[in-house]
Amino acid sequence: MFASLRSVAACAAMAAALSVAAPVMADSVGAYHIFATPAYRARTGHAPQQGAGEVEYFGGSVFSNGHVVAVMWGPNVNPTTVATVPGFTGAVVNSTFVDQMSEYDTHLKGVNGHKGTKQNIGRGTYEGLVQITPKHKSLNLTDGQIQKELAYQISKGVLPPNDLNTLYMIYFPADITITLQGLVSCRDFGAYHFASSKKVTDTNIFYTVEPDCNSGISFITFAASHEYAEATTDNIPTPGSNPKYPQAWNTADGYEIADLCSGSGHLTAGSSTYTVTQYYLNSTGKCSTGNYTSP
Repeated sequence: MFASLRSVAACAAMAAALSVAAPVMADSVGAYHIFATPAYRARTGHAPQQGAGEVEYFGGSVFSNGHVVAVMWGPNVNPTTVATVPGFTGAVVNSTFVDQMSEYDTHLKGVNGHKGTKQNIGRGTYEGLVQITPKHKSLNLTDGQIQKELAYQISKGVLPPNDLNTLYMIYFPADITITLQGLVSCRDFGAYHFASSKKVTDTNIFYTVEPDCNSGISFITFAASHEYAEATTDNIPTPGSNPKYPQAWNTADGYEIADLCSGSGHLTAGSSTYTVTQYYLNSTGKCSTGNYTSP
């Protein structure tokens, strides 16, 4: 099956299915909130619905000023991705894209009665790009193996130390397939974010998984901005059908802020422009503005 997914015909179909012109939306598989492909969406028939005040707070933590580390999984990540990610990440964390998330601060009590973490969401910092030499050499990876690799690279000092504000955004070569509770990257999902623990502690490792689905750099930045927005406002996911502490901002049926907006926008930083996601704002009952600037 994996071999057929990597055929020329399949890759061409995948690129079309995952293009920003036909944006994907998220779904939940256990505690994982995946950025689902159109094929997976059609198969399940699930779609989030917008509504004023849709997103609720469950008492969990957010990133006050996220420190983002771009992690390249070995030397074979697409050169365009490697060249684009530093400028894109530096721009997205320090932009009006983040400013609009301030309404998801946590100076309130959760709908479940849990006290809030009293955090303000603000602009973050880009901590640089690190190419790791993975211990896991397989072209077929599980999320558990990705977590173990991250912990190993942190312990060896290859990656900066983890804390409550650090997010590792991992980019993969096109020949690596990631499986997640029976789902397959690029066939079923285009990205996801997760945490290594359900505890709000600085030993936790927060990360996003960004497969290369041969869909171009616009999709890479679109998916990465989607996961950054959701990790910032909901960094410890719980099962989507039953959101609860330590989840932060989520709908009652398990969708995060970028899931409710399928449209794309543009982030402009100097002479560079990047394709990014929109995300839902409780204050307006609508999606955020589609065009952002940095700084």
